[in-house]
Amino acid sequence: MKKTLLASAIAILATSHAYADYQFELGAVYAQGEAGNTDYDGFGIGGEFHFDKVDTSKGPLAEASFLDKSSFVNFSFLSIEPDVKNADEIETTDIGGRFVTATNLIIEANWTTADAGNSDTDTIRVGVGTYLSDNTDVVVSYTTEDDNNADVDYLDVTFHGVNPLSQGASVAFDVSAGYIDTDTDSGYQISVGGTYYFNKMFGLGVSAGITDVGDISSDTVSVDASFFPSEQFELSASIFDSSTEFNNTDIDSDGIMFGAAVRF
Repeated sequence: MKKTLLASAIAILATSHAYADYQFELGAVYAQGEAGNTDYDGFGIGGEFHFDKVDTSKGPLAEASFLDKSSFVNFSFLSIEPDVKNADEIETTDIGGRFVTATNLIIEANWTTADAGNSDTDTIRVGVGTYLSDNTDVVVSYTTEDDNNADVDYLDVTFHGVNPLSQGASVAFDVSAGYIDTDTDSGYQISVGGTYYFNKMFGLGVSAGITDVGDISSDTVSVDASFFPSEQFELSASIFDSSTEFNNTDIDSDGIMFGAAVRF
């Protein structure tokens, strides 16, 4: 009898674990805020397809793809509508992917296009990196941005890691530094961030970044939260505040974004 109960329990656990793993993720976001003196609303959708099932047993559910060294392709679409009469919507489309080889080589690529009426911007990013350990990686990226007015090139290096703590908690970190080159000036950008995961289901993070190019400087701070009511459903929220200085003029922006995603 005990053997039968044990076998049944193992079977239930195995079934549950297999169900928790996923290969597709679909999500949507709603955003609102103020840029300068202009209010805006936004809506976006996105998806991610992994070439193999993602093992969710290695740490926080929000970090499952990273910890499993998963390869995937993804897409997103975001539409921002300024609260100004006859203003054009700003529509951004991104298509990309991340590929991890058996030797832990990382290859990333993204193409982004932003359409704001008479202004179009195309951005191409490629990155190459490696896993330094099972829970830490480094990626060096080159990005070129082409719009109607100027060309901008970026070269940056980013570290990401997830360190387990006691009692099921863990902490994740991001550190990025880069060089920026425009048609007339050059500068830098630096960002740092950390997320404390109380358990596999819930994480709370803070990030900050600064950019300085010629006579333009900006800084941004954001607070982010991720919560999984179940292993297949995620709720997220993000609050940010930024300030940009240009020709001795300050432009403040802030916003909030709510998201939901389902995995299957």
